[in-house]
Amino acid sequence: MNRNASPGLGQWITVSLMVAVSLFLLYQLYQYAGTRTDFPTGLKIGSVDVGQMNPEEARAELTTKYLDAPVTLYHGENKFDLMPSQAKFTLDFDTMLSQADRERTRQDFWSGFWGFLWGRPVEVNPVPLAATHDREALRNYLEEIKSLVDLPAQPPQPVPGSMSFQYGTPGTETNIEASFADIEAALYRPGTREARLIVEPKDPQRPNINLLSRLLVNRLQVFEQDTNGMAGVFIMDLSTGEEVNINSDVPVTAIDLMKLPIVLETYHELDQLPTLSQRQLISDTLVINPDNSSANELLAFIGGEEGPYVGAEKVTSTLQRLGLVNSFIMAPYDAPMPAGKQTPETPANSVEALRTNPGATMQTTAEDMGTLLSMIYYCATGQGGALVAAFPADDWQRECLEMLDYMERNKIGSLIEEGVPQDITIAHRHGWIGDTHVDAGIIFSPSGDYVIVEIMYKPEWLEWELSAPLIADVSRAAYNYFNFDAPYLGQSNAANN
Repeated sequence: MNRNASPGLGQWITVSLMVAVSLFLLYQLYQYAGTRTDFPTGLKIGSVDVGQMNPEEARAELTTKYLDAPVTLYHGENKFDLMPSQAKFTLDFDTMLSQADRERTRQDFWSGFWGFLWGRPVEVNPVPLAATHDREALRNYLEEIKSLVDLPAQPPQPVPGSMSFQYGTPGTETNIEASFADIEAALYRPGTREARLIVEPKDPQRPNINLLSRLLVNRLQVFEQDTNGMAGVFIMDLSTGEEVNINSDVPVTAIDLMKLPIVLETYHELDQLPTLSQRQLISDTLVINPDNSSANELLAFIGGEEGPYVGAEKVTSTLQRLGLVNSFIMAPYDAPMPAGKQTPETPANSVEALRTNPGATMQTTAEDMGTLLSMIYYCATGQGGALVAAFPADDWQRECLEMLDYMERNKIGSLIEEGVPQDITIAHRHGWIGDTHVDAGIIFSPSGDYVIVEIMYKPEWLEWELSAPLIADVSRAAYNYFNFDAPYLGQSNAANN
């Protein structure tokens, strides 16, 4: 009987297996048919896996990943959350879900079922992200961050009690334009939603000429308040033309400063190279000389047969032609006003409350002399300028170079010379009378050439102990401004007045 029962048992087992397989396949077919209403396995929309999700679920998942998830922005050690809505970031759901549905319906039913059985879903094409944002809205948000955490560079400041400047401190500045790429990339990806703002160091500004002016005003006010005097300063940056003007239009007795236009007019009158004796007179006029005889002899040469008073008229005429309307000379040094003449009225000496007592026969201002020095510098360096334009026929470059060469030999070890290192080239002319001390020159410094004219006036009598340290301090401040990275830190007299 056992042999007769075996075939029946085997058939039963076979039938049972077939039934079981059929049931399994029917179940799997039922499950697969149910998935056909959802997006296919492995489908990604904008890098987000939406396989086996219906459109509503996919929309919710995309919203979670893109619209509800902030982008963390790092600004140095600070961090901020940028919500996509702040950049007006939006998703085009209609476009993306429509493309996803095409991926769902384009699959063959039985090919898909076979892949479903074997865990090998049919390959689908990813749907790209369809999104937009408003860069200007993003910029506005980044500007808010910038205003909160950027550190402005601090400008340089004068050093208290000295005639020098201290460096400013660096700051930071967010480069918004350079930051967009990383931030926008983070907005358009579902994970690693972080970005770094580009933060750049911001160097402090170099001191501008207004800072120099402020430093000098503070120093000079002490002198004026203590003495009831007047301190006039004119400084010109010969590279940029920027100026410092402190009482630079106040007239004073021209004294030795008038010797500059006298020598200039001498060259203008010469129709050949100066003779040896003329060179000696020029040298004595521009370099230290205990009297004014050399300048008077040059005035006599300029006036020719008509004499030094006419020479003075010619010097004044040239000054006027050059636009130096506050400067004139009516008589030779130590000579009286010519008969029938009177002190000319100028814009400088016709003000109501004149702060000085300028001489009747020769006057000037710091601005006029500084402007004249700049003209000499520009023609000496081949840059043309007003002097060349006013007298184009003259060989001004050679003559201006000669003037500067003579003025460089004027060594006194005081006044503006004391405010700069000993190895710096200075071409200057100084002078003094009882109530007025002056020094005017060109400084050829490592970081820029400049004109400086200083005039100190005190009613009745100006003590050397007051004027010389003050002139040196102003000179030092100017040098340190132009040579900010290598200042001259010699002994300052700023604390003494």
